[in-house]
Amino acid sequence: MSKSLNDHLRSLLNHAVNLLSDYQHDLLHEWKLTLQSLQYTKKKTVAIFEFVSDFLDESLDSVHQGKTDIYEMLTEIQSRWYATFKRDPEPETLIFHLNLLENSAHKVLKSRIAYSSKLHPSIHYLFSKISEVMLFQTGPELKNAWKDAVILFNEWIIRSQNFRESVENICFGFGYFLPFERCALFRFANEESVGVGLFGHHINNQEIQAIAEKITNIPVLNKSIVKLKSQGHEMKNFQPIYIPCAKTEFPEQYLKKFDLTSLIIVPVYVPEEGKIIGGVVLDQGPGKYFTVDSSLFPALMKFGQSSGELLLRFIGAEIKKPEMPMENAVSLSPREIEIIKLLADGASTQEAASKLYLSEYTVRDYISNIMKRLKAHNRTEVAVKAIRMGIIE
Repeated sequence: MSKSLNDHLRSLLNHAVNLLSDYQHDLLHEWKLTLQSLQYTKKKTVAIFEFVSDFLDESLDSVHQGKTDIYEMLTEIQSRWYATFKRDPEPETLIFHLNLLENSAHKVLKSRIAYSSKLHPSIHYLFSKISEVMLFQTGPELKNAWKDAVILFNEWIIRSQNFRESVENICFGFGYFLPFERCALFRFANEESVGVGLFGHHINNQEIQAIAEKITNIPVLNKSIVKLKSQGHEMKNFQPIYIPCAKTEFPEQYLKKFDLTSLIIVPVYVPEEGKIIGGVVLDQGPGKYFTVDSSLFPALMKFGQSSGELLLRFIGAEIKKPEMPMENAVSLSPREIEIIKLLADGASTQEAASKLYLSEYTVRDYISNIMKRLKAHNRTEVAVKAIRMGIIE
């Protein structure tokens, strides 16, 4: 592969710094307005906002000019904090101020950058890393890059409100958070016998949506699906497939139309349901050969699982309980049921977030939504009602 996942995520951090530097004047203006508001409402902690905003202002210039490495910047903010305050930061207070700084950045970029209406992914990643480093949850270097990528992807696609948004966000996420150039999403129909094109990223979308191809015409994919079915695995262990030479596995018409060389096929699946919904095809661009580092596979598998759980919500796979009256039937996504199971097992928000590769904030949002859906007043009542309704055992 032309670059590792570590290198790719590092490039996202650098991209974020460059973006902030490009709009530094507007950003400083927003931060100044926020500071003025804080001086009236949060006088005791305003020094924290000033410290981080001043540090970022200074660092943007040096990083953008190539004078400081992004990891040097993250290391420096750790040491400078202690030199200034002589104590560990308080997590809630620090996160509050970092959120204010990040929200200002999104506001500045909102009208200028595509995919910035609510959350620009590289900016969100930068502030997440600053938070982790300052709270000593991790070092500046990316030791578990795939986990970072999974969290970023999940927080990106979870914003989807309908089927169209979900397929667009999934394709963008695969291409943006992983070191690939082109991405095409397919749905399997007729019991995995046909692959139907849904969406393409950095590839002609109309041409992707015109595809309806028999899986038997893609031998390596067909072989994997047949093997799983014959062994009774119920689609729970479907691995990404690396194809170094596409001409041995794909019909001639697609080789020519898309100039295919090396590919990866990632399953879009839901283990809890034993279903494979479709697949994502990734490459490095037209005519490009690449190899794959095995360390990338955990991220690919988690991306595929998260995509499957999201899409299942929009393609009619609802969970209804026959013992409940129809007017009281509750439809929950596989992800929501996973969270309920963890709550029933006594998991904390932090433990649930770690197991699901989500941020604590995202898990809290899920729990809040589940409580409303089940009309529960607390987490214990969520678990009790879910058991009574047959949602979990």
